[in-house]
Amino acid sequence: MTIKRIGRFTIIRELGRGAQGAVYLAYDPQLDRQVAIKTLRPGAAQTEILLREARIVSKLQHANIVPLHDAGESDGSAYLVCAYIEGGTLATMLQHGALPAVKSAEIACYLLDALEYAHQHGVMHLDIKPANIMIGQRGQPMLTDFGIARLIQGQSEASREVVGSPQYMAPESINGEGVNASSDLYSLGIVLYEMVTGVVAFQGENVMQILNRVAHEPVAAPSAHNAELDEKLEAIILKSVGKRREERYPDAAAMRAALKEYLGGIGEAAANDSHSTLDFLLRRMRSKSDFPALSNIITEINQIVASESDSANKLARVILQDFALTNKLLRLVNTVSYGQFGGNISTISKAVVIMGFETVRNIAMSLIMLEFMQNKSLAHQLKDEVIAAFFAGVVATQLAVGRNIRDAEELMICAMFQNLGRMLVTYYFFEESQEIARLIEQGLTEEQAAIKVLGLTHNEIGIGVARSWSFPKRLLDGMEKLPQGEAVKKPKTEAEHMKATVNMANELCVIAAATATQEKAQALNRLRLRYQDAIDISERKLNDALESGLKELSRRAMTLEINTARSPLVKKVRQWSGLPVEQPAAEHREQREGMNGVHGIESVLNAEAQEDASARPDPETVMGAGIQDVTNSLVEDFNLNDVLLMVLETIYRGLGFKRAIICIRDNKSNAMVARMGLGEDVDAVIPRFRFNLAFEPDVFHLAVDKGVDIVIEDLRAESIASKVPAWYRGLIDAQSFILLPIVINKKTLGLFYADMQQANSLKLSERQLSLLRTLRNQAVLAIKQKM
Repeated sequence: MTIKRIGRFTIIRELGRGAQGAVYLAYDPQLDRQVAIKTLRPGAAQTEILLREARIVSKLQHANIVPLHDAGESDGSAYLVCAYIEGGTLATMLQHGALPAVKSAEIACYLLDALEYAHQHGVMHLDIKPANIMIGQRGQPMLTDFGIARLIQGQSEASREVVGSPQYMAPESINGEGVNASSDLYSLGIVLYEMVTGVVAFQGENVMQILNRVAHEPVAAPSAHNAELDEKLEAIILKSVGKRREERYPDAAAMRAALKEYLGGIGEAAANDSHSTLDFLLRRMRSKSDFPALSNIITEINQIVASESDSANKLARVILQDFALTNKLLRLVNTVSYGQFGGNISTISKAVVIMGFETVRNIAMSLIMLEFMQNKSLAHQLKDEVIAAFFAGVVATQLAVGRNIRDAEELMICAMFQNLGRMLVTYYFFEESQEIARLIEQGLTEEQAAIKVLGLTHNEIGIGVARSWSFPKRLLDGMEKLPQGEAVKKPKTEAEHMKATVNMANELCVIAAATATQEKAQALNRLRLRYQDAIDISERKLNDALESGLKELSRRAMTLEINTARSPLVKKVRQWSGLPVEQPAAEHREQREGMNGVHGIESVLNAEAQEDASARPDPETVMGAGIQDVTNSLVEDFNLNDVLLMVLETIYRGLGFKRAIICIRDNKSNAMVARMGLGEDVDAVIPRFRFNLAFEPDVFHLAVDKGVDIVIEDLRAESIASKVPAWYRGLIDAQSFILLPIVINKKTLGLFYADMQQANSLKLSERQLSLLRTLRNQAVLAIKQKM
């Protein structure tokens, strides 16, 4: 019989079937998304235990773990609901034979990241095998089937239960010695063995024969199946699959470190090959503790903007995860540099609505890159590279003034990121960058020197990295360098026009930084002649672009707390442009003229010396500004979801809540259901944040039925504990929260919820509570206007 529904989910098709049950692709009508549902066959042992542990595991949130959204029971069978990952399994990939050694090691590193995270949260997988490893469309490895994992705490050492798949389970699971985190590392070692050899380590005619060999026979050397396998990688694999736990790596971090050391050696040995150079650079970046986070946020932002289905809520949520990024972006969009948008933008949500997805994306990416590179350890060399890239972006926007350029911010990011490769090489290949500099001094061009040392130009490296970050083709094309020395042809498209402007801006900055002052006229004339067919601009206007670029750089740098005062580049360009290098008064006047309400650089520097620039703004100021944002939107033709998101964001940011959620009444199911949220783990929380409206004696029903605002300062308090429902305690670990019902015509149609982690941290003044109620009332007004 064909299954059409499981719970609320509509079955689309079967994805696979195994001994425990089947996996289906399904549609979730409640959240309008596709999910994967794994059913456990009727009568499967320990169904209740599996479901209970699956609910615990569902709290795991990691880039290399397929999220487990829910668990339930339908027609006597248990089922697990997971995110649907487009792509295939590692098992499918291995049907075509062994994988390259480097790729195999990289996949293992990602999976070890996931295991380290899970083990730190007290969870073991215990069924790691190729069929339980998804490979996304972009090559991202992800562990799935965590729903049948076990908890480390309370795991009996004496347990003789055999868990896992025979060919991949650890010997101690078979011998009854009790499993622990090391058992997962063994299984992953067996998977790595299969990736590099194309064969399973243990085979047999039946399950008992396989189990006996796993428990008692040594693993054959991988090189017996792959003679070309590197000795270092073979040693890592053999150590990971030791029969006794003490023979293996002590934890996931140690095994990952060994693999990354191997990958680093391979990369250095292959540095003269262009493809290997880019792969090596990407591996080197991934091995740093901070760069994966940078890559993830830039990639996620690009993917959201590229998607036709993602909303302003999703883009705002990603940006709001970074407190410093949020503050800098809001400060920047309210300067005169963005005066065309009207200023007075107090929420990321409104910035997205007014400025558009792409403009906010471009601003955010430039800020993320500036923040990351400004904080690197190679302070002097790298900081001037960053300022040079930033300056090139600003000059590109000045060259576009008065010309038909669709988005000047695109020019900014393309001109800035055209220098991405050089910045990355300076940081990750510092010795190589020094060698490149020596070759340039000997007469080679930068491109020739980079190819000789790295096998790629800086620009090719930057574009390769940007492509891995899901940059759209338009921006990748704009980053591309034009051939040196040739006259630039007349652009036929807007994209070609942008590329010409970006290249002219970068070349103008290089000329100003590297050419003697007495050669200025000749240098500008050569640049003008090179671009005359593409961009008709006089030498005077080129010089004006530099001068206005210096002013704009000064304004933006001050807003973003970037110190350009000691930059050799800025001093050289000022001198080259005929501007005094040191004129504090003039410089301060420029700062005052360029900033909205900022009283000069001295006051800012003094203020920065006294307080952390990333300190949280005053709650009442944030909420007051957000209320003004919403008020301005309500007098225009507004989208209801956009306004509700502005209200939600203002609540979330204003008081620094851990998370904030808006629930809407669902009459069909007679439930209050979470629809939108911001903050920690909100994607995992929202699908399960719901409660039936049939009365129960708890605080949620009190808020809904009576329409009263409720502030819980400590849910552990004796007078409160019995009034907090079990579904909430099982879902949220916060100790303080607030409920603000949305009441229209005496009926509660929605509910704002926001929480804080620690008990007694939600101490609201009368003014703060009043502002929160004003925000809730604005949501009421917005809903009424759209009814």
